[in-house]
Amino acid sequence: MDERQLGLSDVESRFLAGCRDERLTRRRMRQVLFAASVFAALLVIVTWFTRSWLGVLLIALLYIAITTWEKLSYGRGVLVYKSVVRKLVQRLDELETGHGPDR
Repeated sequence: MDERQLGLSDVESRFLAGCRDERLTRRRMRQVLFAASVFAALLVIVTWFTRSWLGVLLIALLYIAITTWEKLSYGRGVLVYKSVVRKLVQRLDELETGHGPDR
């Protein structure tokens, strides 16, 4: 099916193209694991050397901010995928009933 017939936005087209690339998903997963590992190590190092709750608090807040951003990005991605799926279903219904723009 031609993607142009679905009326996808630029963002939806990019997301659809990205979902075909498993390497991209695997790279993102590695980045998340790397970031978590770095923050865990940083937390241990700062706690060990400074023995300060303020340093631990700052690292924890930074980690919370970054993970919140990651979760919001994931949520936006899910919304785009849902939009694409709705358009695909609508297009299939149009083709099935013969009420689509091609008829």
